[in-house]
Amino acid sequence: MSLVGYTLVAKRIEELRQTIAPKHPIYGIYWDKSSDPTLTRTDDAVGKEAAVGVDGEYVVNDFDRLDIFGEIGEVTDELGNVFVRIPKFYIQKKAGPGYYLLRISKTQYPGFYLPWCFWDFERGRELPYVDVGKHLASLGDGNRLRSVPGEMPLVSKTIVAMRNYARNNNMDGVQGYQLLDIHVYDVIRTLMFIEFATLNMQSVMYGFASGRYSTNDVATVSETGANRIIVANSTANGYEVGQSIGIGTSNTNNSVSGTHRVITAIEPYDADNTAIVFDGDPVDIEVGHVVANRAYKTGWSSRIAASSGGIVNLSNGRYPCMYRGIESPYGDIYEFVDGVNINNHQAWVATNPEDYVSNVFAAPYEQLGYVNSETNGYVMEMGFDPDHPYAEFPTVVGASSSTYYSDYYYQNTGQRIAHVGGYWYNGSSDGPSLWDLYSSSSGASVILGGRLVRRGVS
Repeated sequence: MSLVGYTLVAKRIEELRQTIAPKHPIYGIYWDKSSDPTLTRTDDAVGKEAAVGVDGEYVVNDFDRLDIFGEIGEVTDELGNVFVRIPKFYIQKKAGPGYYLLRISKTQYPGFYLPWCFWDFERGRELPYVDVGKHLASLGDGNRLRSVPGEMPLVSKTIVAMRNYARNNNMDGVQGYQLLDIHVYDVIRTLMFIEFATLNMQSVMYGFASGRYSTNDVATVSETGANRIIVANSTANGYEVGQSIGIGTSNTNNSVSGTHRVITAIEPYDADNTAIVFDGDPVDIEVGHVVANRAYKTGWSSRIAASSGGIVNLSNGRYPCMYRGIESPYGDIYEFVDGVNINNHQAWVATNPEDYVSNVFAAPYEQLGYVNSETNGYVMEMGFDPDHPYAEFPTVVGASSSTYYSDYYYQNTGQRIAHVGGYWYNGSSDGPSLWDLYSSSSGASVILGGRLVRRGVS
Protein backbone atom coordinates (compact mmCIF):
# COMPACT_ATOMS: atom_id res chain seq x y z
CA MET A 1 0.00 0.00 0.00
CA SER A 2 1.31 3.44 -0.88
CA LEU A 3 2.00 6.03 1.80
CA VAL A 4 -0.98 8.06 0.57
CA GLY A 5 -3.22 5.00 0.75
CA TYR A 6 -1.98 4.16 4.24
CA THR A 7 -2.64 7.73 5.38
CA LEU A 8 -6.22 7.63 4.03
CA VAL A 9 -6.89 4.31 5.77
CA ALA A 10 -5.46 5.60 9.05
CA LYS A 11 -7.58 8.73 8.79
CA ARG A 12 -10.71 6.65 8.15
CA ILE A 13 -9.95 4.40 11.15
CA GLU A 14 -9.63 7.46 13.36
CA GLU A 15 -12.93 8.83 12.01
CA LEU A 16 -14.64 5.53 12.78
CA ARG A 17 -13.07 5.46 16.25
CA GLN A 18 -14.44 8.93 16.95
CA THR A 19 -17.85 7.82 15.71
CA ILE A 20 -18.10 4.78 17.95
CA ALA A 21 -16.30 6.31 20.96
CA PRO A 22 -18.68 6.97 23.86
CA LYS A 23 -19.97 10.51 24.07
CA HIS A 24 -20.27 11.56 27.67
CA PRO A 25 -22.62 14.19 29.10
CA ILE A 26 -21.64 17.85 29.33
CA TYR A 27 -22.21 19.77 32.55
CA GLY A 28 -22.03 23.51 32.36
CA ILE A 29 -22.91 26.91 33.73
CA TYR A 30 -23.48 30.28 32.08
CA TRP A 31 -23.02 33.73 33.66
CA ASP A 32 -24.16 36.98 32.14
CA LYS A 33 -21.49 38.84 34.19
CA SER A 34 -24.16 40.76 36.06
CA SER A 35 -23.66 41.54 39.73
CA ASP A 36 -25.69 38.45 40.66
CA PRO A 37 -23.22 35.59 41.33
CA THR A 38 -25.93 32.99 40.63
CA LEU A 39 -25.12 30.92 37.54
CA THR A 40 -27.46 29.36 34.98
CA ARG A 41 -27.10 25.60 34.50
CA THR A 42 -26.56 24.39 30.93
CA ASP A 43 -26.45 21.14 29.00
CA ASP A 44 -26.87 18.01 31.14
CA ALA A 45 -26.65 20.05 34.36
CA VAL A 46 -30.05 21.63 33.68
CA GLY A 47 -32.52 20.67 36.38
CA LYS A 48 -29.90 19.23 38.70
CA GLU A 49 -29.78 20.23 42.38
CA ALA A 50 -26.82 20.22 44.75
CA ALA A 51 -26.91 20.19 48.53
CA VAL A 52 -24.49 20.18 51.46
CA GLY A 53 -24.88 18.64 54.91
CA VAL A 54 -23.84 19.29 58.50
CA ASP A 55 -22.22 16.41 60.41
CA GLY A 56 -24.34 13.26 59.87
CA GLU A 57 -27.20 15.06 58.11
CA TYR A 58 -28.66 13.25 55.11
CA VAL A 59 -29.06 15.34 51.98
CA VAL A 60 -29.95 14.63 48.35
CA ASN A 61 -27.41 15.82 45.80
CA ASP A 62 -28.07 14.95 42.16
CA PHE A 63 -24.39 15.31 41.32
CA ASP A 64 -23.50 12.36 43.54
CA ARG A 65 -25.00 10.12 40.83
CA LEU A 66 -23.38 11.78 37.81
CA ASP A 67 -20.13 10.83 36.15
CA ILE A 68 -17.06 12.87 37.13
CA PHE A 69 -18.64 14.13 40.38
CA GLY A 70 -19.90 10.74 41.48
CA GLU A 71 -16.56 9.14 40.65
CA ILE A 72 -14.58 11.38 43.01
CA GLY A 73 -13.50 9.28 45.98
CA GLU A 74 -10.94 8.72 48.70
CA VAL A 75 -7.73 6.70 48.23
CA THR A 76 -4.64 6.07 50.36
CA ASP A 77 -1.16 5.70 48.90
CA GLU A 78 1.64 3.38 50.05
CA LEU A 79 3.03 6.13 52.30
CA GLY A 80 -0.27 6.49 54.16
CA ASN A 81 -1.26 9.76 52.50
CA VAL A 82 -5.01 10.16 52.12
CA PHE A 83 -6.09 11.71 48.83
CA VAL A 84 -9.28 12.63 47.05
CA ARG A 85 -9.04 11.11 43.56
CA ILE A 86 -10.52 13.21 40.76
CA PRO A 87 -11.00 11.41 37.42
CA LYS A 88 -9.75 12.96 34.20
CA PHE A 89 -12.12 15.33 32.44
CA TYR A 90 -11.96 18.14 29.92
CA ILE A 91 -12.91 21.80 30.35
CA GLN A 92 -14.28 24.44 28.02
CA LYS A 93 -14.17 28.13 28.91
CA LYS A 94 -15.50 30.97 26.83
CA ALA A 95 -15.54 34.58 27.96
CA GLY A 96 -16.39 37.91 26.43
CA PRO A 97 -18.26 41.13 27.13
CA GLY A 98 -21.34 40.15 29.11
CA TYR A 99 -20.87 36.37 29.23
CA TYR A 100 -18.85 33.55 30.72
CA LEU A 101 -19.40 29.89 29.81
CA LEU A 102 -17.88 26.99 31.72
CA ARG A 103 -18.44 23.35 30.70
CA ILE A 104 -16.89 19.97 31.51
CA SER A 105 -17.11 16.45 30.11
CA LYS A 106 -15.26 13.16 30.07
CA THR A 107 -15.26 13.49 26.28
CA GLN A 108 -12.94 16.03 24.67
CA TYR A 109 -15.47 17.82 22.53
CA PRO A 110 -14.24 20.59 20.18
CA GLY A 111 -13.00 23.58 22.18
CA PHE A 112 -12.40 21.60 25.38
CA TYR A 113 -8.92 21.51 26.90
CA LEU A 114 -7.20 18.89 29.04
CA PRO A 115 -6.01 20.32 32.39
CA TRP A 116 -2.26 19.87 32.59
CA CYS A 117 -2.56 17.92 35.85
CA PHE A 118 -3.92 15.07 33.69
CA TRP A 119 -0.84 14.99 31.45
CA ASP A 120 2.26 12.80 31.72
CA PHE A 121 5.09 15.06 30.56
CA GLU A 122 7.67 12.26 30.57
CA ARG A 123 5.72 9.81 28.41
CA GLY A 124 3.60 12.28 26.47
CA ARG A 125 0.18 10.84 27.31
CA GLU A 126 -2.94 11.56 29.30
CA LEU A 127 -3.29 10.53 32.93
CA PRO A 128 -6.48 8.91 34.25
CA TYR A 129 -6.77 10.95 37.44
CA VAL A 130 -5.14 13.36 39.87
CA ASP A 131 -4.94 12.79 43.62
CA VAL A 132 -5.55 15.88 45.75
CA GLY A 133 -4.59 15.90 49.42
CA LYS A 134 -7.73 15.34 51.47
CA HIS A 135 -6.10 17.14 54.38
CA LEU A 136 -4.08 20.30 54.65
CA ALA A 137 -0.45 19.25 54.55
CA SER A 138 1.62 18.35 57.58
CA LEU A 139 5.27 17.28 57.72
CA GLY A 140 6.34 13.65 58.11
CA ASP A 141 9.52 11.60 58.31
CA GLY A 142 12.25 12.51 55.89
CA ASN A 143 10.90 16.04 55.58
CA ARG A 144 8.13 14.73 53.36
CA LEU A 145 4.92 16.68 52.97
CA ARG A 146 1.96 14.46 53.81
CA SER A 147 -1.83 14.35 53.86
CA VAL A 148 -3.00 12.53 56.98
CA PRO A 149 -5.69 12.98 59.65
CA GLY A 150 -5.08 13.99 63.25
CA GLU A 151 -2.26 16.44 62.60
CA MET A 152 -1.79 20.19 62.80
CA PRO A 153 -1.23 21.63 59.32
CA LEU A 154 2.31 22.71 58.53
CA VAL A 155 2.61 26.51 58.53
CA SER A 156 5.27 29.20 58.78
CA LYS A 157 7.24 27.78 55.84
CA THR A 158 8.07 29.43 52.52
CA ILE A 159 6.73 28.19 49.20
CA VAL A 160 10.26 27.03 48.35
CA ALA A 161 10.39 24.84 51.45
CA MET A 162 6.86 23.49 50.90
CA ARG A 163 7.63 22.68 47.26
CA ASN A 164 10.74 20.75 48.30
CA TYR A 165 8.90 18.91 51.07
CA ALA A 166 6.30 17.77 48.53
CA ARG A 167 8.99 16.63 46.07
CA ASN A 168 10.73 14.65 48.82
CA ASN A 169 8.00 12.03 48.36
CA ASN A 170 9.45 11.26 44.91
CA MET A 171 11.82 8.46 45.86
CA ASP A 172 12.48 4.76 45.21
CA GLY A 173 11.00 5.04 41.73
CA VAL A 174 7.79 6.69 42.92
CA GLN A 175 7.00 9.94 41.11
CA GLY A 176 4.26 12.51 40.65
CA TYR A 177 4.21 14.20 44.07
CA GLN A 178 4.05 17.98 44.09
CA LEU A 179 2.57 21.00 45.83
CA LEU A 180 -0.92 22.15 44.86
CA ASP A 181 -0.62 24.10 41.60
CA ILE A 182 -2.65 26.34 39.31
CA HIS A 183 -3.82 23.40 37.17
CA VAL A 184 -5.17 21.31 40.04
CA TYR A 185 -6.82 24.36 41.54
CA ASP A 186 -8.46 25.10 38.19
CA VAL A 187 -10.01 21.62 38.34
CA ILE A 188 -11.30 22.04 41.92
CA ARG A 189 -12.69 25.53 41.37
CA THR A 190 -14.37 24.50 38.12
CA LEU A 191 -16.10 21.56 39.79
CA MET A 192 -17.38 23.78 42.61
CA PHE A 193 -18.88 26.39 40.30
CA ILE A 194 -20.62 23.87 38.09
CA GLU A 195 -21.97 21.75 40.93
CA PHE A 196 -23.38 24.60 43.01
CA ALA A 197 -24.12 27.07 40.19
CA THR A 198 -22.80 30.09 42.05
CA LEU A 199 -19.63 32.14 42.23
CA ASN A 200 -20.39 32.89 45.88
CA MET A 201 -19.43 29.60 47.50
CA GLN A 202 -19.60 31.13 50.97
CA SER A 203 -23.36 31.41 50.46
CA VAL A 204 -23.35 27.60 50.26
CA MET A 205 -20.88 26.90 53.08
CA TYR A 206 -19.05 29.77 54.74
CA GLY A 207 -16.00 27.88 55.93
CA PHE A 208 -13.73 28.75 58.87
CA ALA A 209 -13.54 32.46 58.16
CA SER A 210 -14.73 34.15 61.38
CA GLY A 211 -12.08 33.02 63.85
CA ARG A 212 -9.91 35.17 66.12
CA TYR A 213 -6.55 36.76 65.30
CA SER A 214 -6.25 39.87 67.47
CA THR A 215 -3.55 41.24 69.75
CA ASN A 216 -6.38 42.23 72.11
CA ASP A 217 -7.21 38.61 73.02
CA VAL A 218 -5.03 38.53 76.13
CA ALA A 219 -4.76 36.57 79.36
CA THR A 220 -6.25 38.38 82.34
CA VAL A 221 -4.88 36.01 85.00
CA SER A 222 -1.41 34.50 85.47
CA GLU A 223 -1.13 30.75 86.17
CA THR A 224 1.74 28.28 86.45
CA GLY A 225 1.54 24.83 84.88
CA ALA A 226 -1.86 25.43 83.36
CA ASN A 227 -3.88 23.86 80.59
CA ARG A 228 -6.07 26.90 80.28
CA ILE A 229 -5.86 30.57 79.55
CA ILE A 230 -8.17 32.96 81.43
CA VAL A 231 -9.54 35.72 79.23
CA ALA A 232 -12.34 38.29 79.35
CA ASN A 233 -15.81 36.94 78.72
CA SER A 234 -16.08 38.95 75.52
CA THR A 235 -12.87 37.37 74.24
CA ALA A 236 -13.92 33.81 75.10
CA ASN A 237 -17.19 34.35 73.23
CA GLY A 238 -15.20 34.35 69.98
CA TYR A 239 -13.87 30.80 70.41
CA GLU A 240 -15.39 27.32 70.09
CA VAL A 241 -14.54 23.88 71.47
CA GLY A 242 -12.62 21.92 68.83
CA GLN A 243 -10.85 24.92 67.35
CA SER A 244 -7.06 25.18 67.43
CA ILE A 245 -5.26 28.00 69.19
CA GLY A 246 -1.75 29.29 69.69
CA ILE A 247 -0.54 31.25 72.71
CA GLY A 248 2.39 33.62 72.50
CA THR A 249 3.68 37.13 72.98
CA SER A 250 1.65 38.22 69.95
CA ASN A 251 -1.11 36.79 67.81
CA THR A 252 1.45 35.67 65.23
CA ASN A 253 3.56 33.29 67.35
CA ASN A 254 3.25 30.22 69.59
CA SER A 255 6.11 31.12 71.92
CA VAL A 256 4.14 30.12 75.03
CA SER A 257 2.12 27.13 73.83
CA GLY A 258 5.04 25.85 71.74
CA THR A 259 2.67 24.50 69.10
CA HIS A 260 -0.98 24.61 68.18
CA ARG A 261 -3.41 23.36 70.84
CA VAL A 262 -7.00 22.15 70.57
CA ILE A 263 -9.69 23.73 72.74
CA THR A 264 -11.28 20.99 74.86
CA ALA A 265 -13.62 23.12 76.98
CA ILE A 266 -14.71 26.70 77.57
CA GLU A 267 -15.70 27.20 81.22
CA PRO A 268 -16.78 30.06 83.52
CA TYR A 269 -14.00 31.44 85.76
CA ASP A 270 -15.57 34.40 87.52
CA ALA A 271 -18.09 37.12 86.76
CA ASP A 272 -15.81 38.83 84.24
CA ASN A 273 -13.61 36.06 82.88
CA THR A 274 -13.77 32.67 81.18
CA ALA A 275 -11.28 29.80 80.98
CA ILE A 276 -10.32 28.42 77.58
CA VAL A 277 -9.08 24.88 78.29
CA PHE A 278 -6.65 23.24 75.87
CA ASP A 279 -4.89 19.90 75.35
CA GLY A 280 -1.20 19.05 75.56
CA ASP A 281 1.45 19.78 78.17
CA PRO A 282 0.81 22.46 80.81
CA VAL A 283 2.37 25.89 80.26
CA ASP A 284 2.98 29.03 82.30
CA ILE A 285 0.56 31.80 81.44
CA GLU A 286 1.24 35.44 82.21
CA VAL A 287 -1.12 38.39 82.09
CA GLY A 288 -0.87 39.87 78.60
CA HIS A 289 -0.05 36.66 76.76
CA VAL A 290 -2.03 36.53 73.51
CA VAL A 291 -4.30 33.74 72.35
CA ALA A 292 -5.40 33.42 68.72
CA ASN A 293 -6.91 30.82 66.46
CA ARG A 294 -4.84 28.56 64.24
CA ALA A 295 -5.70 26.11 61.45
CA TYR A 296 -8.03 23.23 62.33
CA LYS A 297 -6.47 19.89 63.22
CA THR A 298 -6.91 17.61 60.22
CA GLY A 299 -9.44 14.79 60.06
CA TRP A 300 -12.50 16.65 61.32
CA SER A 301 -14.43 15.87 58.11
CA SER A 302 -14.80 12.18 59.04
CA ARG A 303 -18.04 13.07 60.80
CA ILE A 304 -19.68 14.51 57.65
CA ALA A 305 -22.10 12.15 55.90
CA ALA A 306 -22.73 14.26 52.78
CA SER A 307 -20.34 14.52 49.85
CA SER A 308 -19.77 18.18 50.77
CA GLY A 309 -20.54 20.13 53.92
CA GLY A 310 -19.26 21.07 57.34
CA ILE A 311 -19.37 20.42 61.05
CA VAL A 312 -21.68 22.02 63.65
CA ASN A 313 -22.66 25.06 61.57
CA LEU A 314 -22.23 25.92 57.89
CA SER A 315 -22.91 29.64 58.10
CA ASN A 316 -21.45 31.22 61.25
CA GLY A 317 -17.84 31.08 60.05
CA ARG A 318 -16.43 29.31 63.10
CA TYR A 319 -16.09 25.87 61.56
CA PRO A 320 -14.35 24.61 58.39
CA CYS A 321 -16.07 23.22 55.31
CA MET A 322 -15.31 20.30 53.01
CA TYR A 323 -15.80 19.92 49.25
CA ARG A 324 -16.20 16.33 48.02
CA GLY A 325 -13.78 15.06 50.63
CA ILE A 326 -11.27 17.92 50.36
CA GLU A 327 -11.00 19.57 53.77
CA SER A 328 -10.85 23.38 53.88
CA PRO A 329 -10.79 24.18 50.14
CA TYR A 330 -11.03 27.81 51.30
CA GLY A 331 -10.88 29.53 54.67
CA ASP A 332 -8.93 27.95 57.55
CA ILE A 333 -5.48 28.82 56.13
CA TYR A 334 -4.16 30.20 52.87
CA GLU A 335 -2.71 27.62 50.50
CA PHE A 336 0.31 28.10 48.28
CA VAL A 337 -0.45 27.68 44.57
CA ASP A 338 2.60 26.63 42.59
CA GLY A 339 3.34 27.20 38.91
CA VAL A 340 2.60 30.93 39.16
CA ASN A 341 4.99 33.87 39.46
CA ILE A 342 3.94 37.53 39.35
CA ASN A 343 6.13 40.52 38.54
CA ASN A 344 4.56 43.96 38.93
CA HIS A 345 1.06 42.50 38.43
CA GLN A 346 2.03 40.50 35.35
CA ALA A 347 1.51 36.78 35.91
CA TRP A 348 3.68 34.07 34.40
CA VAL A 349 2.67 30.39 34.44
CA ALA A 350 4.27 27.01 33.86
CA THR A 351 2.75 23.65 32.94
CA ASN A 352 5.25 20.97 34.02
CA PRO A 353 5.62 20.60 37.82
CA GLU A 354 9.28 19.69 37.39
CA ASP A 355 9.85 23.23 36.10
CA TYR A 356 8.32 25.02 39.07
CA VAL A 357 10.64 27.54 40.67
CA SER A 358 9.94 30.92 42.22
CA ASN A 359 10.88 34.34 40.79
CA VAL A 360 11.40 33.18 37.21
CA PHE A 361 9.93 35.32 34.42
CA ALA A 362 11.22 33.56 31.34
CA ALA A 363 10.95 30.11 29.73
CA PRO A 364 9.72 27.61 30.75
CA TYR A 365 7.30 30.10 32.34
CA GLU A 366 5.00 31.92 29.92
CA GLN A 367 3.52 35.39 30.28
CA LEU A 368 -0.26 35.70 30.41
CA GLY A 369 -1.98 37.93 27.87
CA TYR A 370 -3.43 40.29 30.46
CA VAL A 371 -2.25 42.23 33.53
CA ASN A 372 -3.73 41.76 37.00
CA SER A 373 -5.51 44.55 38.83
CA GLU A 374 -3.25 47.00 40.65
CA THR A 375 -5.89 47.61 43.33
CA ASN A 376 -7.17 45.52 46.24
CA GLY A 377 -10.88 44.80 46.40
CA TYR A 378 -13.76 42.39 45.85
CA VAL A 379 -13.44 40.84 42.40
CA MET A 380 -15.70 41.90 39.53
CA GLU A 381 -13.79 40.52 36.56
CA MET A 382 -11.20 37.81 35.97
CA GLY A 383 -8.67 37.93 33.18
CA PHE A 384 -8.92 35.36 30.39
CA ASP A 385 -6.12 34.22 28.12
CA PRO A 386 -7.36 31.60 25.60
CA ASP A 387 -3.86 30.15 25.41
CA HIS A 388 -3.87 29.65 29.19
CA PRO A 389 -7.56 29.31 30.14
CA TYR A 390 -6.73 27.70 33.47
CA ALA A 391 -5.16 30.92 34.81
CA GLU A 392 -7.85 33.37 35.87
CA PHE A 393 -6.67 36.24 38.07
CA PRO A 394 -8.54 39.43 39.05
CA THR A 395 -8.39 42.30 36.58
CA VAL A 396 -11.26 44.48 37.85
CA VAL A 397 -12.31 45.02 41.46
CA GLY A 398 -15.07 47.03 43.12
CA ALA A 399 -17.70 44.41 43.91
CA SER A 400 -18.97 43.35 47.33
CA SER A 401 -19.01 40.13 49.34
CA SER A 402 -22.35 39.16 47.77
CA THR A 403 -21.90 40.33 44.17
CA TYR A 404 -19.90 39.12 41.17
CA TYR A 405 -17.16 36.72 42.35
CA SER A 406 -17.89 37.65 45.99
CA ASP A 407 -14.26 37.06 47.05
CA TYR A 408 -11.40 39.47 47.72
CA TYR A 409 -8.11 40.19 45.97
CA TYR A 410 -4.82 41.34 47.49
CA GLN A 411 -1.88 42.56 45.40
CA ASN A 412 1.49 44.19 45.61
CA THR A 413 4.19 45.45 43.27
CA GLY A 414 7.41 43.55 42.69
CA GLN A 415 7.97 39.80 42.47
CA ARG A 416 5.13 37.86 44.09
CA ILE A 417 3.73 34.36 44.49
CA ALA A 418 0.17 33.06 44.74
CA HIS A 419 -1.94 32.09 47.76
CA VAL A 420 -5.58 31.16 47.46
CA GLY A 421 -8.73 30.71 49.54
CA GLY A 422 -8.16 33.01 52.50
CA TYR A 423 -7.85 32.12 56.18
CA TRP A 424 -9.82 31.97 59.43
CA TYR A 425 -9.93 35.74 60.01
CA ASN A 426 -10.78 36.99 56.51
CA GLY A 427 -14.55 36.75 56.93
CA SER A 428 -16.56 37.33 53.78
CA SER A 429 -13.37 37.91 51.79
CA ASP A 430 -12.69 34.16 51.68
CA GLY A 431 -13.63 31.78 48.90
CA PRO A 432 -12.29 29.89 45.87
CA SER A 433 -11.71 33.17 43.99
CA LEU A 434 -9.76 34.89 46.77
CA TRP A 435 -6.33 35.42 45.24
CA ASP A 436 -3.63 36.78 47.50
CA LEU A 437 -0.82 37.90 45.19
CA TYR A 438 0.80 40.05 47.88
CA SER A 439 3.66 38.03 49.38
CA SER A 440 7.14 37.26 48.10
CA SER A 441 8.64 33.79 47.86
CA SER A 442 10.36 34.37 51.23
CA GLY A 443 7.03 34.92 53.01
CA ALA A 444 6.11 32.56 55.86
CA SER A 445 3.37 32.87 58.47
CA VAL A 446 1.02 30.93 60.76
CA ILE A 447 -1.75 31.72 58.25
CA LEU A 448 0.07 30.13 55.27
CA GLY A 449 0.10 26.39 54.53
CA GLY A 450 -0.14 23.97 51.65
CA ARG A 451 -1.62 20.81 50.16
CA LEU A 452 0.05 17.71 48.75
CA VAL A 453 -0.89 16.50 45.26
CA ARG A 454 0.06 13.44 43.26
CA ARG A 455 -0.55 13.22 39.53
CA GLY A 456 -2.05 9.91 38.37
CA VAL A 457 -0.17 6.87 37.14
CA SER A 458 -0.25 6.52 33.35
